[in-house]
Amino acid sequence: MKGTILDFSIQSGTGEIAAEDGHCYEFQGKQWREKTMPEKGMHVDFSIESTIGQAIDVYLVQRDEPSFLSKHHAVEENYNLIDWTKKCFQNYTNFRGRACRKEFWLFYLTIMIVSICTQTIDAKVDSNGLFNILWNIMTLIPLLSAGARRLHDTGRSGWWQLLILTLIGIIPLIIFLASETKPENNKWGVPAK
Repeated sequence: MKGTILDFSIQSGTGEIAAEDGHCYEFQGKQWREKTMPEKGMHVDFSIESTIGQAIDVYLVQRDEPSFLSKHHAVEENYNLIDWTKKCFQNYTNFRGRACRKEFWLFYLTIMIVSICTQTIDAKVDSNGLFNILWNIMTLIPLLSAGARRLHDTGRSGWWQLLILTLIGIIPLIIFLASETKPENNKWGVPAK
């Protein structure tokens, strides 16, 4: 699997890789298979030790080989509303990583459109809001996970979503969710584009 080194500590001899599957994997310095020291931003190829979920046999990818991130972002530039919605549902319970503004807000738009449709159906069939309640239950976790990834992309913890529980907190939360992507790597991964 390919990825990019997010961080490596010489003191602890451990590092972290953002992988092409959207997850981050830790690795031990003894798994580094190159003569040079691992550095932040290096593009690597590695295997995953399934029992402990860590990266093993980490090799440097040649610099002229395009990174998976640039290919991945190039594909996402052509995403439409349905593609972004599918991506969020595929990451149903993924509270790690980062999400760009487009990913979060188009997913939120989809949820609102379907919510209006379910409310209309509820009114037509006189179901006491059953369809809308089911839709809201079904989308609660993916909306929270997408919100956490969006906040990670702005350099904030996903726990900031708890501001929704306060009346005045809704305004700063909307501002946080609409903020620009922080261009630097952070503990949640590489910047989302």
